[in-house]
Amino acid sequence: MKVIFSLFLIIVGIVVAAFPVIKAQYSLNHQEELLGDWEEISQDAKLSYTSLNDVFHTKKKPVQEETEALSSGELIGKIEIPQIDLRMPIVEGATLENMKNAAGHLEGTGQIGEQGNAAVAAHRSYTYGKDFNRLDEIVVGDEINITTREGTYRYVVFNTTIVLPEDTSILKSKQDKSVLTLITCEPMKDPTHRLIVQASLENYIK
Repeated sequence: MKVIFSLFLIIVGIVVAAFPVIKAQYSLNHQEELLGDWEEISQDAKLSYTSLNDVFHTKKKPVQEETEALSSGELIGKIEIPQIDLRMPIVEGATLENMKNAAGHLEGTGQIGEQGNAAVAAHRSYTYGKDFNRLDEIVVGDEINITTREGTYRYVVFNTTIVLPEDTSILKSKQDKSVLTLITCEPMKDPTHRLIVQASLENYIK
């Protein structure tokens, strides 16, 4: 009986130890599936657009006029940052549910590639290299590429900073510029602030 109980405890221990790894792998597989889906999206694919208020405390702003209504959770593209080996899908609406497997575009901010300030948020995963885990390694001059159905937008980082959650000044629109603002938690565990990376649009490849 003692042998059986001991084996049971060993099995339980293995399962508990392996759970975080299994969970992380499941999330990575889901991200790859989303990226695969993105690669197959046609030029006629419908885009989506909604909110991120539960991740970064922003005041709701008027949504820019769109030719089509956008819905939460729908794929709009992918973000790639070569310097930290990041490649992940972007969906509209950075809700907690949407950001389980993707980065989310913040409600009320500018559209990617257009004039204004487009904000994208993602979790600061504990897993090395996952989501925005390595965003703190980004420095001024680094490159960020975002691909949507219109083409690929190349941004170059001009600012990195840390702000309080209620500080929305980094979301102010740049009237004559196209700016990308990346948002994640800081520090990684028990976060009290937000890590911000901002980049300006350098060129566009259709």
